[in-house]
Amino acid sequence: MRKKCAILLLLLISCLSVLTGCNLFSTNNYVALSSIVATSGSISVTREQLLNAYYSSGYYYNYVYGYTQEEAIRMTIDDIIDQEYLLQYIEKHNDKYALTSEDYNIVVSNTYSYLDSRVQTIVDEIRSEYGLDVSDVTTEEEEETPEYAPQEKYATKFDYFEGKVIYENYSSEEEDYEYYWDFANEEEAKNYALKNYTVQNGVKGEDEFYKALVWNRFMTTLKEEQSGYGYDKLDNASVLEREISKVFDSNLDAQKISRYQNIVERENGFYFDSSVQGYVMTEEILQKIVDEYKRMYSSNMDMYNSMKNKNSYYVNVADTESRENYVYYGKQDEETLITCTHILIQLSEDQLSEISALESNPLYYGEKLKRAKNAVSSWANTFAYERDLETGFELGNAGKSVEDLYNEVVSSVRTQATLEDKVNKFNEYLYAYNVDSGIINAHYDYVVGTKNSAMVDSFTDLVRGLYDDGNGTPGSIGICYEENDNYSGYHIVMYTGTLNNLFSSSSELDTLNTSNVYNILSSEKTSLSYNQTIFELVFDNTIQDIYESISANAVKTEKSGQTITYNVGNFSDLY
Repeated sequence: MRKKCAILLLLLISCLSVLTGCNLFSTNNYVALSSIVATSGSISVTREQLLNAYYSSGYYYNYVYGYTQEEAIRMTIDDIIDQEYLLQYIEKHNDKYALTSEDYNIVVSNTYSYLDSRVQTIVDEIRSEYGLDVSDVTTEEEEETPEYAPQEKYATKFDYFEGKVIYENYSSEEEDYEYYWDFANEEEAKNYALKNYTVQNGVKGEDEFYKALVWNRFMTTLKEEQSGYGYDKLDNASVLEREISKVFDSNLDAQKISRYQNIVERENGFYFDSSVQGYVMTEEILQKIVDEYKRMYSSNMDMYNSMKNKNSYYVNVADTESRENYVYYGKQDEETLITCTHILIQLSEDQLSEISALESNPLYYGEKLKRAKNAVSSWANTFAYERDLETGFELGNAGKSVEDLYNEVVSSVRTQATLEDKVNKFNEYLYAYNVDSGIINAHYDYVVGTKNSAMVDSFTDLVRGLYDDGNGTPGSIGICYEENDNYSGYHIVMYTGTLNNLFSSSSELDTLNTSNVYNILSSEKTSLSYNQTIFELVFDNTIQDIYESISANAVKTEKSGQTITYNVGNFSDLY
């Protein structure tokens, strides 16, 4: 249950229409969307707010944490109300938490990005219906955000100087925004957002017919969504203004909470030291990091001991989505967990068609068929196509055979001095040529156990071969071919090491203290590919816990004894 409150509180409505995305409920009753499901003091929660919040994050209560549907719905309502109380608290202390011009810029940019994404859905529908090519009708959003973008490098937050842990990269999660403005206040930002977004300008191409199709269908969708609210005006300008206003307000709330969190974390984790002209971590938070690491290590040791006999520990470790829960403990005497990364290059459609023709040709059978298929799928005849490392777009140059690519990767990696350098060099090729989006977006390397593996046999055998019972060298590279129901192609694999304990015993762990915690936990990375240290990961957990405690107290203060009244009849049909 840890972090659930943060997840549900901070993941504000990212999908602002209950009619977009994948619905978890039947939501045909538009009138009911404006009905009140709960009240607390001056706060009212509509059915629409409930559905949006549930789609965004509330379903975690049911699908992840195992609560009943009714419990999940009620807890989601509680979270919405708590969020509103927190926003009230922030507003009362606006002198301290007021948004800046850059914050308003982010709000408008996110508003336009969301609207662009809805337009893109319409564009995709039109492509499908009219058999259009991607270049015939496309949006600015698609131009800016490729489907296959390389993973960004993890931004190191900390530096160490004269015994001080300095936070040199606070608010490091910077984003590149398509739009840039300089707003003085909320009113100016919202007025700009309302007046300057047009669907036609968001759609590229000279054919006005397709622009009109996109515009008309988008307007029709908005009118259908708003038709049950009793609005006096349902003309294009009115429905678009209401949609923009709703999206803007939601993004504004999200930005207010984000700024509040940044300030709270800064104030409760650091002090400004003029001697280094930077923020230095306090002794108190260093001790909390020590305690948090020990708690997590102990928890994972217990998890390991409870799961090892059920042969399920490996399965959980191999899931990159939950790897952070297993970084801190893994006994190598039962099974060594080998870490690796890879570049997947698949056969082309022409190759697959040619192989299919061979398989259906009665003249080819046995060894003759095998030799013919091998010739078609050889690494000399299979090509990888390069993508720009910054944008992810294909460069349009000639393809490179897997044979040439493999030899180039091996040659380039071999010249690097350290394992980290080797991984970084390998990743340059991974981002440019790989077609497995899973490893590009993962925060951890893949895992193959010496006894268990979730990977296909050829991949597993190659990784274990590179490990060579502990005699292999991290940074080694190999290649294998795989043919299955999902794909056919080549894996260029790098063996990056093993998942080991940072401490070999409880007594060694007990030596961890505020003086050595940074150096020790920064000596190990959660994944060589992602480049995040264990210290940074534990810090993120620790500072999040601090924020949750402080924000909970702010909500409690703002509630001041107010109770929640549930209008069960307006949401009981959802469970």
